[in-house]
Amino acid sequence: MKKRKQKRDYDSYDEWEDDQSAMEAMQPEVAKVSLEDFVIREKVAAFQRDYEPCDEFDGGAEAFDDGQLRMYFKAYVTGLGDPLALYVDDLKLAGFRMQTSVATGKPTVFARRKY
Repeated sequence: MKKRKQKRDYDSYDEWEDDQSAMEAMQPEVAKVSLEDFVIREKVAAFQRDYEPCDEFDGGAEAFDDGQLRMYFKAYVTGLGDPLALYVDDLKLAGFRMQTSVATGKPTVFARRKY
């Protein structure tokens, strides 16, 4: 036999709120996932170790548009958002700035490989 759910009557909002809190306490704890969980900070550190910021017309400048940055960091869009935005923020803090490329017209980070 299937057990029927009993309808509850409350005399006040406080009783209802207490009952809701008790029911929430009985629910299993669910791990919260955030966009930060998709960002590996060591990848930014590796980029900084291998590259230094430069301008588009500096010798040896490599162009990293959003597609190339996405591939480098393996930053693919999730249901929680775009982790590439967090990688770009970290690069900005490290001195790498995004600028519009004269050659392509795309927002690009220019970096020169360190030797």
